[in-house]
Amino acid sequence: MRFSVVTFGCKVNQYESQLMRELLGEHYEEAGPGEKADIVLVNTCSVTNKADHQCRQALRRARKRNPGAMVVAAGCHARRPGVDLVGEKLADSVVAEPTPAALFAALNRVPPDSRRVARITGFTGHTRAFVKVQDGCDRRCSFCVVPLVRGASVSRPMGEIVGEVRGLEAAGFSEIVLCGVRLNAYRDPGAGTGLVALLEALLGIPGLGRVRLSSLYPGRLEPGLLEIVAGHPKVCRHLHLPVQSGSDDILKAMRRGYVSGDVRALVRRARRLCPGIGLTADVIAGFPGETEDDFRETVGLIRECGFHRLHLFPFSPRPGTPAARLPAVPSGVVASRMGRLRRLNEDIRDSVLGRLSGSEAWVVVERKGPRGWCQGTTGEYHTIRFQGAGVRAGSVARVKITGTDGPVLTGTHVPDGAVTAAPPG
Repeated sequence: MRFSVVTFGCKVNQYESQLMRELLGEHYEEAGPGEKADIVLVNTCSVTNKADHQCRQALRRARKRNPGAMVVAAGCHARRPGVDLVGEKLADSVVAEPTPAALFAALNRVPPDSRRVARITGFTGHTRAFVKVQDGCDRRCSFCVVPLVRGASVSRPMGEIVGEVRGLEAAGFSEIVLCGVRLNAYRDPGAGTGLVALLEALLGIPGLGRVRLSSLYPGRLEPGLLEIVAGHPKVCRHLHLPVQSGSDDILKAMRRGYVSGDVRALVRRARRLCPGIGLTADVIAGFPGETEDDFRETVGLIRECGFHRLHLFPFSPRPGTPAARLPAVPSGVVASRMGRLRRLNEDIRDSVLGRLSGSEAWVVVERKGPRGWCQGTTGEYHTIRFQGAGVRAGSVARVKITGTDGPVLTGTHVPDGAVTAAPPG
């Protein structure tokens, strides 16, 4: 029997898909491109209406392209209250939670040994591996459906994470991306220690390339976290902050628990400790009640902080959340604000990238192209294409930045710079 896995959504979902892929691979063969499968697992997302729609389309396609296959749904949309994919005949079963036992229960198979620690050993299609360290969220932001489908915050034991990362390092992954629904909430279940202790444990692994923090809630950070990001050569000099808005009134309506001044203070401190740090952010346009003044405050915050990459979302009402019951901002206004944010993003990005010409960067090589071209990611989370004949995918290479090509840096490989463990950022 053959299986295939289709994934939507965040890095946590991508990690869980890899885990389920490896568990399925112990019993079945993974279908190749274009091959029909007997089991199709669709790992869904529910962050927006668009994500819901795309996931449901994928379930329909899975059934159409694989006649007679067992279609299994996992992830946030599949577990959202009020959604019955089996009753709608979009899926044959649903994975109740992201665990091996729940996966095999959905397949009507006897689950594996419950004493066995489930961990990934690779990351299909990637040269950077995502490692989930935390799941769920104890906050109740007014627009977010995640606590309804993933429950309260829970963290993996530090020793389990270290063991998984050791295996990934041995398998040749040069960058490990730590991810969670709310990464700041990580606490080792035994010792109660947080991200700083976890990073210190991971950085003690011989041969480790580099570690990246995927996303940090922009409230108060754990003491010492910024210092380890700024000061350790194997921690990527990059912060991604789900800021969402620059208006204090909107942040209050969102129930975010911080104000715009907290974000500004965090960014100022990060830049002071780590000049040149890469800063990216999530922003929502058109939250209910957002006025033009509120929007201008968001623009001002983005300009001041200099986020070089924005993940932009138009507000999408999520069933079961308080914000879904609020009066909507007209769709034309939301579309206009999204366009203005995109242009702002391009302006800041071009300015940031333009200042990097002539400097050097350490790049995880993610893709090889014709005639010696390579593409990868710098520690500061910039995409770069460069000439690198002889450089292998998955390695870390030293690159001199020579210019830009739209949203991408360009450069040339420094031949004696290829390493197996990444120097600063």
